[in-house]
Amino acid sequence: MSTMKTFPLRPSAHHGITAHEIRSPLAETTYGLRAGNACLLALQSGRGRVLIGARDMGIEAPRFVWLAPGRDGALKLSPGSRGELVILSKGALARVLPGSAFGDELSQVLAADLSVALAAQRERVARRMAELREELAESAPGVEIMAGHMLSMLLIQLWRGVKEGRARPDVATGGLVQGFVQLAGLHLREHWEVGDYARALCVSRDRLAGAVRRATGRSPQTWLHEALHREAAELLTNSGLQVAQVGFRLGFTDPAYFNRFFKRMEGVPPSRFRRRMAKRSAPATSYAAWP
Repeated sequence: MSTMKTFPLRPSAHHGITAHEIRSPLAETTYGLRAGNACLLALQSGRGRVLIGARDMGIEAPRFVWLAPGRDGALKLSPGSRGELVILSKGALARVLPGSAFGDELSQVLAADLSVALAAQRERVARRMAELREELAESAPGVEIMAGHMLSMLLIQLWRGVKEGRARPDVATGGLVQGFVQLAGLHLREHWEVGDYARALCVSRDRLAGAVRRATGRSPQTWLHEALHREAAELLTNSGLQVAQVGFRLGFTDPAYFNRFFKRMEGVPPSRFRRRMAKRSAPATSYAAWP
């Protein structure tokens, strides 16, 4: 039976992060994946599979894998696998992401499952994850800050791997749509054309369109427009950015074009949408509260 060391943090320190050292010398090891948690895996040796719904994603060491919060599933590792695994809740993830434009980009990338070849970074990543596990185990003063910084460095290391093009979606096992979503997380605000995504995934435009339509019921262009619309609505509702600044943040260099785009998607201009949402969130007047 495999050996799994677990070091949960005290609730008063950094609740929501757990680190495991993976050693499975004799038998296949299975880790349950909960919908509300994300997983960061550095697989140094061996191979494994991620089973989520009908999806079966193969993993072969050395590999750096991110499994975004989503649906329940399982991570199965073959006998002899070695590595480090960190499981974190959505709340813990939100706490370690930078509160900046870079944090927004990082959050978009981490919204999809990722698999990056470790290559030359193998020892560095493994060492950092082991240091994080040891820090959690010691529960020394300042563990929350220290663990947060360590985890942030690991997530930035993953982001760098994705940006450098080392992520390899498995087109043969249904990873084409996953690869499209993953690339959209990186290039949505650059307004890539559908053909750009097809070329990056080494498939024809028609094949990509068919795969996305079967999985989502929408064309790739419609899916991309809806994703931009969701981000625009989120920024208009929850940020203090001016309408033109929201457009620039999303890659629209012409404010008038952003206004037309949003009105076409929402039915009202962005300024009217913002006023409507502000009115909905305003506290109701209660005469009963008057003295």
